[in-house]
Parts: sequence; C-alpha cells; structure tokens
Amino acid sequence: MRTSFYTILYCLLIASLVGCKDSDDVGENYRTFEGEMIATYIDGQENLSMFADLLKQADCYALLQSYGKYTCFVPDNDAMKEWYAKNENTLDSLKRLDDPEQLRKFLREAVFYHLIDGERNGVNAFKTEDFADGSFPVQNMAGRYLSTTVQKGTGAWCLKNIDRYSMIKVPNIELINGVVHVVGTMLEGNNDLLPDFIVGRGRYSIFSEALLATGWRDSMLTIEEPYAPPTATTLPNGDGLTQSSTSFYAYPETKKTLFMAFAESDSIMLLREGIRNLDDLRAYAKKIYAPDGNDVEDETSPDNSLHKFIGYHLYDVQRAKNKLIVNKDWISNWEWHTWRDQICDDTYKVYMYYVPLQKNMLLYVQNANTKDIDYSSRTSIPVLNFPYSPYNPKYADMANVDELDNMPVIRLVADEADQYCENGVLHGINNMLVFSDEVRSKVFHQRIRMDLRTFLPEGVNNGFFYDGDRGYNHFITSAPDHYFKNLDFESDNNTYMMHSGKTPHDYFLGGYCWFVGNFNIGLKVGPVLKGSYEVRLSYSVIEGSGAVVQIYMDGMPCGVPIDTRVSAYNGDTGWIQDWRAIQESGSTRFANMGESEEDPYGFENDKNLRNHGYMKAPNCYVGSNYHNLGYGDNLSARNVDHQMRRILGIFNWTEDGTHELRIVAMRSGAFNVDYIEFMPTDLIDEEDQH
Repeated sequence: MRTSFYTILYCLLIASLVGCKDSDDVGENYRTFEGEMIATYIDGQENLSMFADLLKQADCYALLQSYGKYTCFVPDNDAMKEWYAKNENTLDSLKRLDDPEQLRKFLREAVFYHLIDGERNGVNAFKTEDFADGSFPVQNMAGRYLSTTVQKGTGAWCLKNIDRYSMIKVPNIELINGVVHVVGTMLEGNNDLLPDFIVGRGRYSIFSEALLATGWRDSMLTIEEPYAPPTATTLPNGDGLTQSSTSFYAYPETKKTLFMAFAESDSIMLLREGIRNLDDLRAYAKKIYAPDGNDVEDETSPDNSLHKFIGYHLYDVQRAKNKLIVNKDWISNWEWHTWRDQICDDTYKVYMYYVPLQKNMLLYVQNANTKDIDYSSRTSIPVLNFPYSPYNPKYADMANVDELDNMPVIRLVADEADQYCENGVLHGINNMLVFSDEVRSKVFHQRIRMDLRTFLPEGVNNGFFYDGDRGYNHFITSAPDHYFKNLDFESDNNTYMMHSGKTPHDYFLGGYCWFVGNFNIGLKVGPVLKGSYEVRLSYSVIEGSGAVVQIYMDGMPCGVPIDTRVSAYNGDTGWIQDWRAIQESGSTRFANMGESEEDPYGFENDKNLRNHGYMKAPNCYVGSNYHNLGYGDNLSARNVDHQMRRILGIFNWTEDGTHELRIVAMRSGAFNVDYIEFMPTDLIDEEDQH
C-alpha cells in the first residue's frame, strides 16, 4: 500500500463498538461477529483494511456505523491496490490542489459507488438470493445502477464493471445494518455521455460511425435540465413529504435527461445482413426506409434512411434490461390467481411501448419469460417487436431463439445489456432492429394500449413512477407545472396533478394519475400509425367527488361529457358483472346485480356497454384488493365495477403522428386516468377481453 495516498487525517467518528459474541466463519479469512455494524466488521478484517481506510478518509465510516439497510460491496486489498495504481495521477493532482474537500469528494464518490441505501429506497439489503440477472431495482449512493449476472462455468455472482466483471468472492455477510459482499475489483462508473460511450466500445464501430454521420450524437449530450424542486413540505393534496422504507411521498428531486440505445455489434451486422462497413449499412437502411430509391441525401435529415435507422435505436428514457417490462399487477404474476392459466391464453401478452427519438415510430417490448411468477420484474426477458404471444405454444421458445415463424426474435445479448454511462444505458441486441413495412403491419396492427408513463419520460427517468420492485406500502408523487414536456397543465391552490404508484386497486401497471379541481389538461399521445382507429380512455367512477369532464382529440370534442360520479350500474352505462366470475369467486360481493346465467362470460353485456359508448376494463391485470378482502381469487380488472373505458370515437388518420388528448373539467372534482387505447377498427369484431 502506498502511504503517499493517505494524506488526509482519519476521521474519528466511530461509534461505540458493540460487544463481540459468538463468531461465524463466512469463508476464507473473513469472520463475522454477532452484533457488528458494517463499518466495525470491515475495520476488523485484515484483507479489507484498505477499504476501511478509504471509508475514514472519505468521511463515510460513521455512515456505515449507523442503523440502516445497506448493501455494501467491499473490494479486498488486492482490488484496492489495483485501483490506487490506476488513479495515481488523479489523486496526486487532487492533493496538489491543497484542497482536502476536493480529495474527500472524489474518495466519497468512490465509496458511494459500492453502497446501496435500502432504507431510503424502500428495499431490504440485498443478498445473492435477491439478485437479478440484470440491474438492481434502485440506484447506488452515487446515483448509478449496478448490474449482476452469474458467471458461466463457476456459477458465481459477478457485478458488471463497465467492460468487465467483478466477482463476488465472499457473499452474504449479514450484519446489523446490512449485508457485505467482498468483491475482487473496485467498482467504477463510466463518465462518458452515451453517444461517446458507444463510440468508445469497439464492437459497435459501424453503428458508431453511423451515429456520428447522422448527427444523432448532438441530441444526447444533455445530463440534467435546470430544475428547482418545490420547497413545500406537503404534496398538493396535503400529504406530508416523507421517504422511508415503507412510504414515499415526494416531488422529483432532479430532472435528469437520460437516454437508452439499442445497438447491433459489428459481428451481429455481419451475421444477419452481411454488413461489413458504413456503406453496407447505408445500403441496408435504404432497402428498409427508402425501397423506391427516393432517399434524402443529407444524413442529418430526419427523412434520410440512415438517420431513421439510427434514430429508431435511441430513446429518451433509461431502462435496465429487467425494467423494460413492468410486471406489476399482470394476471400472469399473481400466483394466487385461480384463473391465471385460463386468462393467459394464446393471445395474452405482458408488454410496454416506447417512443424513439426518430419521429413517428414506436417500439413494442414484451416479456418472453412465461415460467417465473415475478411481480418485481427481476427475471423479465424482453423481446422487441415480435407480434405473437409466448403463451401460445407455437412461440413458447421465444426467450431462447433468434427466429420464429420467419420473423427475427430480437433480444438483448446477455453480456452486452445494461452498459451504463453518465447519462444513459446501452443494450447490445442479437438481431437487426428496424421499423419496416413488415413490422408496421405485423407488430403494430393490433390494439395499442399505452400507460401514461409512455408519454412522460421525465417521470420515468426521475423516480416519478413506481415499478413495483420496492417494499413501499404507499407511493405518491406530484410534479410542478411544466416538468413534463408532453403535458400542458397549470395548477393553482385547488387544481393539481398527482400519481399513485403503489395501490392495491386495479390499475394498468399498478398505478394511475389523478387530476383534481378545474383542470384543463393537454397531453401529447402516440405516435400512432396512419389508419382507422377506435380510441378509448380509461377512467374511474368516483361517486360523490368525481369531476365531469369533456374529452377532446386534436381539438375536436369526443361525444358528451363523462360524469365520473355516475355509477357503472346506471342505465346509461349498463355495467353488469360476469355471471361465471361470481359463481366461481366464492363471494356474494357482486351477486344480484343484474347478472344472467344466459350470459355467463358477459359477451352480451359487452355489446350493450359498447352501444352506450363504454367498455369494461381488460382482464389481463388486477390489483390485490379483492384477493385481500376475500372477494375472489379469480377476479380481474374486468370485474371491478368502478374501472371503465370510455370510447372516444372512430378516428381516421391519414398520416403517422402524435395527437393531442385534452381533458377539461366541466364540473370541478377528481379524475383518474391510467391509459389510452388505439384499436384498429377492422379488428374490433374479433377483439379478446385482454
């Protein structure tokens, strides 16, 4: 160990040590004593002494001597020596500044990269049994996501460390305030911006050349927008701000601008399409996006074929491999659901949509893992732009193959997923990702249901939405006016917007937005491909305090106003429970409300509702409320009498593009909105209940 690096006095912040009791051998020379804090434990291990010194120099020793739920990845002395040698010039430069605080800040960031604060993020400390093949659900204390995977051959867990892996040498050392895992490499983040990070990865050289040639690099150079969090101590509805292991009531603390890129490596381009250089990629892009040869020469133009190809790979949200799909509240992920196998039929899918930087395109992602019941999304296997369901036996092997039914199965390459940098994440993929005519017709000529988060990337990037992967009992957020670029909304003392992300009730992806007061909301939705669509909007019946709202699409009113105070059973709506659902629920909660044995599955009631301009909620998701109350383990959102879809009308759009949805309160009150649907009119007659 080079003593020249240790020029700052050790901080004397160690609390009184808890007396040692019986010891437990956890492997190699590491020994834990019942009743130890993390800092005390590290300080007592000879082979971890250099990290213990680092904790003291960085003023972090007291942090790990306090109560909490920390996950701490501790590099051993060999790893620390390697890191000090690598950073010798940086540390020497900082010492020459004669500014101890600057040096301390650098060392603190190094420490924070190894720590996850579970208490603050609503999670317990992570043991290896909690690890996912992908990213942790929460960020480390440096504000970055760490990713884990199982090393092939050995079965040992490793952490992804930029371009290499750090093996966990000694896992699961359980202590009073968390869990320690001893690792063989100092963990570090990459501080490049995403486009430069991609260019620096040699395996993506052709993609990188195209990224620069098309000018897309310049669109991804921001890190954070100017933003001052509200100074209020309560949310607009009066709830006090709090962040604990069980409750999260907050405004966004940041307005980070984050990005995501999918990229084909040089080897994948060669394997799939024989592409060896940038000119080959140009020719391929023209074949997809300008098959008639009528291409724009300027490659920085959004109408150029190469520009379209690269732009379709880029997104203004950062999502980990195991977070591209939010599994929360899908029927397939409730183990207790007695109709699970019945509902998860050949057409059932777990999916989400993403909007790329290239205008008027859309990405469809579904979870190909049908075997693991996984509420937290830990085991998701995302597949891009495949039109068929993995619950259909014909496509059951979707998670493992590169092609099915003459269509590419686009998956993330395991060793190339979750490559994080300063302002985004890079995912390597196994097939060519294009928005071709075939993709348009096969993938996007279907019912398109988009959760509101699809249009609010700032919320996705800054913790406004809840993914169901933490232990919160309550998750309520709000955001100031103009926080979201796609949302036009002005608040006042009585008019506001909020989001509930942790609710036992029945909402798509487990959460919803609600607006209160005399609101006038404008939301840019889509894009939607040209064609004829029936458009529907979700809403909740709120008897007593609900608003009366008028809906507009592109400035045109959509029928008569919705009075959300009116019961779904009202004759003008006509909601009736499915007879068979009541019979098999074991509960009388919904009995004797007009149901008929002659319409056991509610098909006739569906027709009656449509005649009045309404639909029941889908049957593909459900909250835990009715299960908890004993009302039945076979029910879905379809059986919930206060969750509705309003049919806004038939729209014939002659061009691909986005549209403005406007919701105006005609009578002050509350309005809950969850998702919007675009249903091709030629598919309505054969639509399922999902």
